[in-house]
Amino acid sequence: MRGYGLTEYQARVYLALLELGSTTAAAIPAVSHVPRSRVYSVLQQLHEKGLTKVLPERPLRYRPVPLAAYLRKVAQEQRRRARTLEESLEGISREFAVMEEILPAQRGRFEALYGRRNVASRTDEMYARAQHEILGIGTANSPWRLARALGTTLRERTRAGVSVRYAFHLTPENRESVLGMSEFAQVRGIDFPMPVALHVADGREFLLSHPIPDDRSPNRGEDVAIWTDDSAIATAMLRVARHIWRAATPVSGVPHP
Repeated sequence: MRGYGLTEYQARVYLALLELGSTTAAAIPAVSHVPRSRVYSVLQQLHEKGLTKVLPERPLRYRPVPLAAYLRKVAQEQRRRARTLEESLEGISREFAVMEEILPAQRGRFEALYGRRNVASRTDEMYARAQHEILGIGTANSPWRLARALGTTLRERTRAGVSVRYAFHLTPENRESVLGMSEFAQVRGIDFPMPVALHVADGREFLLSHPIPDDRSPNRGEDVAIWTDDSAIATAMLRVARHIWRAATPVSGVPHP
């Protein structure tokens, strides 16, 4: 159930509720194997997500809400986010054109992408077209996904002489994976978490993706992304990504030229 945006503890407690039906918090640890000290906070999280109802009894009782209702809510929220991104792109294009004192010679295409497989496929195509530079700023779990879904293409681009660079929020959990990416990329660490990932190829194409959830799966997720080959946005976002890269810190153990 992690693919639906639930943590391991949330999934265990929800499955326990499905098995027990209406129940008290005290009965859940034995079925879910979630520590008693965490059960109340997890129940509150599930309630906020709309997956449980709290029955005003003494002691409080909890009843599961059908998963289909939760998934409809998640789908509606993702569609809303995608519409917001699409509606803001034209304004962003104009803003960057004014900031850089240029006017786009030709308006590029914009596409909304849904689902992790579709986002990974478009990113792979974008990377395969790169001739000079691939620059990405990722989330804490991006290294696992990139290495598994796009590692072959990235190695091919590196062998072809393309500069491949990434910056990730470095954590104790992802350090080994970050180090592993040095096989085909220059990697640096940033000291702040990224809720989204930025990908720029040659300053010609740009992709902004929101991983849902931000986990290690290379192909299971309800990700939402916006891709464009609009030259004004791609060029502006390349400048943003380069600024983040320059401010990032070389990771100890990763070779840098």
